[in-house]
Amino acid sequence: MKKFFCIILLIPTFAFSMHHKSDSIIFYLDLNISRDSVNVEEFLDGVVKSVNETEPGTMLYEYYLSEDRKKVSLIEIYKTDKDAITHMKNFLVAPHSGPFLETFEIESFKVMGNSSNELKSILNDFTRDHRKLIHGFKRK
Repeated sequence: MKKFFCIILLIPTFAFSMHHKSDSIIFYLDLNISRDSVNVEEFLDGVVKSVNETEPGTMLYEYYLSEDRKKVSLIEIYKTDKDAITHMKNFLVAPHSGPFLETFEIESFKVMGNSSNELKSILNDFTRDHRKLIHGFKRK
């Protein structure tokens, strides 16, 4: 519950809504670093650059490293479900996909927003934890 509260504080306000439609999709991942020999910051430089240059529907894409350098939290926010699907399709064929899955072990992966069946299907090997927005607000 503590982690979830921290997520709420970190996610930009545009991701929440009340009395208006929110099409955004949020991925929140807790990752364990499974390869000590990899310089995580250096490895992620290329990953972040690739996402930034090829996915205009990705609104936020941030990695947070624990002090002991053993865990990483990843927050991803997409404009729409289709943008999240595009990201996953890109990830599955990207040259960094294999090294990413070798470097990080997924401890938890939450998908927040109205996930389509197509998004649920493409994420099935990674997570089945999809959560719909039930309440909140957005400040203007």
